[in-house]
Amino acid sequence: MEKRGICLSSTKIKEWIKNGKIIGPSIEEKQIQPNSFEPTINNEVFILDTESQGLFRPQKEKSIYKTLLEIPERQRYRVDITNGFEIKKGFTYLFPTRERIIMHKKEYIKSSTKSSIGRLFLNCRMLADYNPCFDEINAQYKSETELNVWLLVQPLTFNLIVYPGLTFNQLRFFQGHDSQLTPSEIMSEFQKNPLLYWRGNNGTLLPAEPFVTDGLQIHLDLSGNNSKGVIALRARHNPNPINLQKIGEYEVEHYFEPTFRDDKPLRLLKGEHYLFASKEILKFPSHLSGEVKAYSHVGLSGPVHFAGFIDSGFHGDLVFEIRSDEISGMTLEDGMPASKIDVFRNDLPDKIYGIEIGSHYQGQIGPRPSKFFKLGWG
Repeated sequence: MEKRGICLSSTKIKEWIKNGKIIGPSIEEKQIQPNSFEPTINNEVFILDTESQGLFRPQKEKSIYKTLLEIPERQRYRVDITNGFEIKKGFTYLFPTRERIIMHKKEYIKSSTKSSIGRLFLNCRMLADYNPCFDEINAQYKSETELNVWLLVQPLTFNLIVYPGLTFNQLRFFQGHDSQLTPSEIMSEFQKNPLLYWRGNNGTLLPAEPFVTDGLQIHLDLSGNNSKGVIALRARHNPNPINLQKIGEYEVEHYFEPTFRDDKPLRLLKGEHYLFASKEILKFPSHLSGEVKAYSHVGLSGPVHFAGFIDSGFHGDLVFEIRSDEISGMTLEDGMPASKIDVFRNDLPDKIYGIEIGSHYQGQIGPRPSKFFKLGWG
């Protein structure tokens, strides 16, 4: 019988680094998460003129750098970011990362924006040499070759100040093609180990009823019972940049407008960006990890996350980063479907998500903003 596919854990990722499959100048332990690896941006960025050129796309037969050089010089501007650089809403940026990757057959990589960055509504898409895809690297396009990794970045709401060495995204490594649990496997796992819970009246956790089709359905919490009445945060149009080297220094209400449960019914406005929380509490064991579907349509039309990975060991509410693409405004209801979660099997990591490894969102409650803000509730 052929070996089942898996999402690699921190243990296997360290083996990739040791064996020279992940190459970088000085890879640090903090870049290795329970089920992912965080590449770091280099000391330069290219500002792209997308109005003239259109969106930059990776090419199957070319490196990213060669594709970049084919753009006229007046439509690409190189900037040194050594001393910090402000990236602004409405512009498109291409960042090279310090790390390179070598892949073998039957391996592929998926990327998602980090939670701290996704909650700032930064559209961050990974690109790699000789791969014509966004956010995926497939060894079928190019194997046994060093691949440079780049990030195509578009701030959608806030201006940000960035520096070399920062991490924007997470890479997950897969071996085989059946690492994702089938609906039947999710139901079987739920019988032994519920992944979703409700809060009982006395604070106890009760297994939630699983709604499973092509993924594990998850719902919106608009009760505000556990977040001091706050049910959503709508991003304000604040031109003052957020310095990504400053943790816990910004006032939430300078950048987000809170919505309270006692307000009139929440009507989602087209094109606006919001933070919401899940009705369910997630609790992922060490042998499983997950990813929220960015587009599901079970509840609304539009992306429901900009950062969807769920690490082994995560425990807490799920935060959604939502933008409505509905033609008209949409009134939301407590408990309505939001999206679905894909569940993956992985080998056992040598670390799990939590405060012990510096994770910021373990046990989070309600629509919690990014780590760059002071926490005002929950």
